[in-house]
Amino acid sequence: MNEQIYEIGIAARIKMNAHSLNNEGTTGNVTEPRTVVLADGRKTDGISGEMLKHIHAAYLFHLAKEEKENSLCESCKSFNPMKADGNSKLKGKSVVDALNEALSCELCDIHGFLVQEPTLSRKSTVEFGWALALPEQFHRDIHVHTRVAPGEKTREKGVSEQMIYNRPTRSGVYAFISVFQPWRIGLNEVNYTYKINDPIRKKRYDLAIDSYKSMFTRIEGAMTTTRMPHIEDIEGVMIKTDDAQPVPLISPLKEDYIKEIEKISQSVQKFTSLSELLKALDNLKQTSPYKLGA
Repeated sequence: MNEQIYEIGIAARIKMNAHSLNNEGTTGNVTEPRTVVLADGRKTDGISGEMLKHIHAAYLFHLAKEEKENSLCESCKSFNPMKADGNSKLKGKSVVDALNEALSCELCDIHGFLVQEPTLSRKSTVEFGWALALPEQFHRDIHVHTRVAPGEKTREKGVSEQMIYNRPTRSGVYAFISVFQPWRIGLNEVNYTYKINDPIRKKRYDLAIDSYKSMFTRIEGAMTTTRMPHIEDIEGVMIKTDDAQPVPLISPLKEDYIKEIEKISQSVQKFTSLSELLKALDNLKQTSPYKLGA
């Protein structure tokens, strides 16, 4: 476990059928799917990075709660989206001390936060781009559903309490990108010192990796109670760096993205199935997070 990892990147294509993971909103009785315009003007289907990051954070919360002695702050113990801003222990502290206190929480540390008083923020150590459908490989449909009130069958003819609503269903091959920055785990980026010790940093590193494993094993999101995605395939590359260099990420929207990444990086691991991706992620737990100045 001598190898230290500075950054980890994942670039993949995920084939999903009949999902509705992320939508633009509802107007009247119609729910609209997300649409993204690409650089060449083509429109495609999308799942926002906010949704993907939320999925990772939710799994991290569940995994952290499994530990009897977790380090979740009072706000994150209930998965409060305010995170450190809802932690009363930060009030009245200096910026440096408040940041150190916030970093004591594993969810705040890994997923970042914004605090109003004192004014401070932390960028997330895990980042997600939009999952974008390949423009020529996605389909959409709108399905009509009815909601019937109790006792509807016994009502007189012509008197109806049916509610008609329209829901989108989408299928496609989605370009997925994400970056994880282990070197920033526990790092106070005001004075650039590490607030937590190496064993705890390693524990949080493993926790973030396990959260990736969980989200790929079963992708959650909007409307999964009735539109759970049929995930058919996943293939791509995992990239890592062991020095202070960023991982190269070429979008899987590009047909030869893997070849381009391999030209830039020597630490590229291909995967052609979910099981191979999970194994690659599991192998990362044999390494440790990079430490500045170590």
